[in-house]
Amino acid sequence: MKELKKQWKNGEFLSCYLFYGSETYLIKNYEKALMDAILSSGSEMMNHDIFEEKRASADAIMDAADTLPFLNEKRLITIKNSGFFQKGNAKEEGEKLLDYFSNLPESVCILFIEEKVEKNSRLYKAVTKNGEAVEFKTPTEKELTAWLKKECAKNGVSIENSVIQFFLQTVESDMENIVRELQKLISYKGNQGSIEIEDVKEVTTPSLEAKVFDLVRAVAEEKPAKAISIYRNLLLLKESPYMVLSLITRQFRMIFTSSLLFEDGLSYVEIGQKLEIRDFAVKEYVRQAKRFSKEEWKMALEDCLKTDLDIKTGRAAEEGAVELLIMKYSSKALRTSG
Repeated sequence: MKELKKQWKNGEFLSCYLFYGSETYLIKNYEKALMDAILSSGSEMMNHDIFEEKRASADAIMDAADTLPFLNEKRLITIKNSGFFQKGNAKEEGEKLLDYFSNLPESVCILFIEEKVEKNSRLYKAVTKNGEAVEFKTPTEKELTAWLKKECAKNGVSIENSVIQFFLQTVESDMENIVRELQKLISYKGNQGSIEIEDVKEVTTPSLEAKVFDLVRAVAEEKPAKAISIYRNLLLLKESPYMVLSLITRQFRMIFTSSLLFEDGLSYVEIGQKLEIRDFAVKEYVRQAKRFSKEEWKMALEDCLKTDLDIKTGRAAEEGAVELLIMKYSSKALRTSG
């Protein structure tokens, strides 16, 4: 991806690009970089067409592409969430562009921005043949660590790896939120000194998943008072007991799956890539897995599903049902008697 910005800086552009994936912050970053490189200051209004969702028709796109740029070398056409690269009527509409893509005017650059694509679609293949498709994924823990250190250094502060790990464990995992929370920390430190764990606790907004992560850790460590305290605090913050249950179930599943993969010889990094979770989470899950036997973790997952069903069918009130589940698995006496 970094090569793209170098190419654009040198005035080298392909006729079309497709940006897709879950990491919206990075997509926006590269979208802006392409706009800045192609469109000279003051020419944006005359040389940039944007089509979103249902407005993205093949005829409208081709008409815009055939329009010569005004006082600029190129015209930029941005098409967002068209659905051209997935099954359905929109895909058929997008395929009307196939022949046109083989003979795009040199004066135009087309940028598609999509959440999801089918790589076997004809239009996807046409874009990769005539341009470039780039998938934007959430960076790995290693990449984020390097980036965070660099951003802190640029702003006159330092941060240790252990603090970065705690920071990433605390905040929402998408880049937009990570950037926002980092900016809060840098402002808090006043461009001097080192960011510490206490600063992260003081300034950042913990994600719901991070709080449930702490709750599950308390369960695995058999600390019922702490686990229930975290749960009741979540209820005071108006979090849904059912959502908490969903996250507990997910983390129980991750603990069990991580331990099985670790036993199979996979490294923390390999497990993280396979399950699409951070390395530090894998290490914690493998550590927590040792607290219970495999049979107990299986039983815990079964009880999560039973609790879910009891809530859905009205056999149990969700707030009390989730609390009972937490109590059972944070107390060995209750767990073994159930």
